[in-house]
Amino acid sequence: MALLSITIAGISARYFTFNAALAADTLRSRVISRDPWLFLHIGGGVIALAVGSFQFSRLLRTRYRALHRWLGRIYLIAVAVGGVAAFRIALESFGGLPTHVGFGMLAALWLTTTAVAYRRILQRDIQSHREWMIRSFALTFAAVTLRIYLPLFAGVLKLDFLPAYRTISWLCWVPNLLLAEVLVTRSRRIPF
Repeated sequence: MALLSITIAGISARYFTFNAALAADTLRSRVISRDPWLFLHIGGGVIALAVGSFQFSRLLRTRYRALHRWLGRIYLIAVAVGGVAAFRIALESFGGLPTHVGFGMLAALWLTTTAVAYRRILQRDIQSHREWMIRSFALTFAAVTLRIYLPLFAGVLKLDFLPAYRTISWLCWVPNLLLAEVLVTRSRRIPF
């Protein structure tokens, strides 16, 4: 999970080079025009992916608690910035209403799960905080699963891009959230 997260964060960070040739065709015009919402979303997402992947380390949580807390604050700010921008971008996403709703719900749930996790840690409810962070990072990880499904659907399965993209706007996060619920249920029985 951490390796995939760091890899996608690194690949996504290339958009900050402002080199239009590096951008995918569907993003090229937004990269060229320096769309601030897109850059806020990418920036927040890159940081959330990179930082969030380390937050599940037991060693970090127990031995380097201050670092865990600071990385948590950075993650919170990154999700807030990336999530608000993602919601704005979802309103204009390619693919029409199905993608607007799919990506919009992802953004709303990303912000909500992270906010609840933050509230729980302020209440010192560590178990509930962990559970909500599992959900939050499962939604952050949608950046990875989206990039797995896109070449799979378009390249390997040779599906038409538009219906595939509409499906992926949901498929990139719904199974992640379902898996998170399985992990949350398991974590209640076996502390991690």
